Amino acid sequence: MQLSDKTIEVLKNFATINQSILFKEGSKIDTMSVQKNVLAQDIVEEVFPQEFGIYDLNEFLSAVSLFDKPDLTFEDNSVTISDGNSSTTYWFADKSIIVYPEKEITMPECEVKFTLTSSTFKKLLRATGTLGLNDLCIKNVDDKIVAEVQDKRNDTSNTFSVEVGSYDGDENFKFYFLTERMKMLPNDYDVEISSKNISKFTSGELTYWVALEADSTYG
Repeated sequence: MQLSDKTIEVLKNFATINQSILFKEGSKIDTMSVQKNVLAQDIVEEVFPQEFGIYDLNEFLSAVSLFDKPDLTFEDNSVTISDGNSSTTYWFADKSIIVYPEKEITMPECEVKFTLTSSTFKKLLRATGTLGLNDLCIKNVDDKIVAEVQDKRNDTSNTFSVEVGSYDGDENFKFYFLTERMKMLPNDYDVEISSKNISKFTSGELTYWVALEADSTYG
């Protein structure tokens, strides 16, 4: 088996959510943060032949990158990575030491939906770093849905906001995220947010679920 560039890109992103991962048999890969407030899932082109755990995903990907055209051969407790006359044996980790999703998330009814473009997402992340802001607020302003990075504990903090959609509902809302949880790849996403303090970001087969902060309000 060889890993595609797209799959490696997704796995590098998943490693920012949790350094460890449990691969399952098949084409679905998923991960969950240790705090269990961010979950990510993708359907990839590869079909993994068995379940196996990797304790340090970045290290594993670095081992794969040692080879020009790495081929992966799976054994019971390890995988052999080889290319021509070079090879390495990488040992699996026990699943008991890995935090991983054990069941599918069932999204509750979502009151707010919009499309977050890649360019807008990049602007928000850049503003977060430039202005040193820890919070992302999704709110309604004059029948518009606005995404604003801010420091919600400081009424005079710098802010950066951008309109992301229209809103024809009657309820006011402020949905808060910690910007450190916004680990998504910079794609275009269909975003759904529930007042039950859970959100879903979907880009094709790639999906992230991110918990909202407890002080989020709706209505």
